[in-house]
Amino acid sequence: MLTAEHQNPSYNNILQQAKEEITRLIMEQDYIESLSVFDLNGNGFTVGDSPSYISNLSVWKKQSWYPDVIQKKGNFIWVSSDFSGIREQKNKILFARVINKRDTVDGIGILMVVLDNEYLSKMVDSLSNPAIGEFYIYGGESELLFGPETENQEVQEFISEIKAAEKEEIDSKRNGKYFVTGCYDTHMEWNYLCVGMVSAVLSSQWINILIVALVTCFVIIIASYIYSRFSHGVTRELQNLNEIMGRAEDQNFKEEIKIRRIDEFIQLGDAYNRLINRIHILVNEVMREKLNAKQAQLENLQAQINPHFLYNTLDCISWKAMANDQTEIAEMIQCLSKMFRFSLGRGEKEIELSKEVENTRNYLLLQKKRFEDKLVYLIDIPESVMKYRVIKFFLQPLVENSILHGIQSKPEKGYIGISAEEEDRELVICVWDNGTGIDEKQVAVLLDGNTYDNSGKRHRHGIYNVNERLKMRYGEDSALRFENRKNGGTKVTIRIPVDKLRQDD
Repeated sequence: MLTAEHQNPSYNNILQQAKEEITRLIMEQDYIESLSVFDLNGNGFTVGDSPSYISNLSVWKKQSWYPDVIQKKGNFIWVSSDFSGIREQKNKILFARVINKRDTVDGIGILMVVLDNEYLSKMVDSLSNPAIGEFYIYGGESELLFGPETENQEVQEFISEIKAAEKEEIDSKRNGKYFVTGCYDTHMEWNYLCVGMVSAVLSSQWINILIVALVTCFVIIIASYIYSRFSHGVTRELQNLNEIMGRAEDQNFKEEIKIRRIDEFIQLGDAYNRLINRIHILVNEVMREKLNAKQAQLENLQAQINPHFLYNTLDCISWKAMANDQTEIAEMIQCLSKMFRFSLGRGEKEIELSKEVENTRNYLLLQKKRFEDKLVYLIDIPESVMKYRVIKFFLQPLVENSILHGIQSKPEKGYIGISAEEEDRELVICVWDNGTGIDEKQVAVLLDGNTYDNSGKRHRHGIYNVNERLKMRYGEDSALRFENRKNGGTKVTIRIPVDKLRQDD
């Protein structure tokens, strides 16, 4: 791809083959967030769905580390970069190198791989432990690539002193209240370091002694309680029976007697329970008419509840979860809140494609929390088509169908891909998966809406509604097209003429 001439008629095919190969690589490697390949004239592509999705080589050239990559002439660098020049700036670990010709050292292109911070955070969290210490990753030039969010200046100085004395591998060192252990990866030129406090290790011994003492006290208390319970069982049942009958009127005869020992007490308790159950039946018959009279008024009041109450309530719950460090719950609530806002929006019939993609992404994030590592998805849509206005709520039902009928029943990992591009004056949108596939009969059932529940009532499936709306708005040629993929799974394609799409400025 890098050596092909840009004006060559076959260049687009070569570019597409390279892009498909790189896309497959990203889908198989969870730790890759995005990958960019460009020749030195700026021709190439970026694959990935993240803030680091940069599709223009000129933006890469503005990064502070770019001259170092060119200067190394093929040797790689690892760097922690904040990606200046894009909307969201956040430090990411990046691998970059110049690609040379096979027979010379002349550079013909550049490769940039951005690692997934969330993947690295999970890896660090699995290794870090308050009783052991904090985990750090340093690059070959003694640059901190990854570490705790809260920096500890003392620890940083301690590590700097050690690394100044030992350039590569650090085995085990102690200085005052800190100690460090580590190992060196010669292939990646990374130092993995774990820094902890000496007092934390020593205090763990006293904690073990305290735990044993607490468990012993707990066992003694439980043994005493069991002895007291059995020795005073009869007296307790009498007192319980007397107390319940004494407060029967105050409790509106709602409290039942529960006795499990002594037959005479059990019979007396059953008779009392039958009596209060009969009282409840009589009271309910009197109250039912009053409740029916209030029901119409209640329904009228409920109909006046503003949908914004639902948004505000979900936002309050989200903030409460974040305040209690329940970040995963907060993220799920925020995604659900955004989906409700999208569904109960201002009644727009057409919206920007970017908003439709954002709603689908929120749905996938919720499903990702449900299926965890079993579900992997990729959204590959360039900014150039994001401002086209499309009908609302057509993408999420296709993704939901892939999960329910393609991936949910598979024991192995499931993949879902969403792509869009402008081709021959048409906006081509594809949703594909590696599920169980689909046959012609299933397609006919989905598109004709011939689905029935257990009672025999006909239901219009979401796929049917999407297909009908596409045909009504953009014509018969824009109907859903289902096909089975060669390597397994289903692909759904939508083709919409660009002339029928309105684009916002």
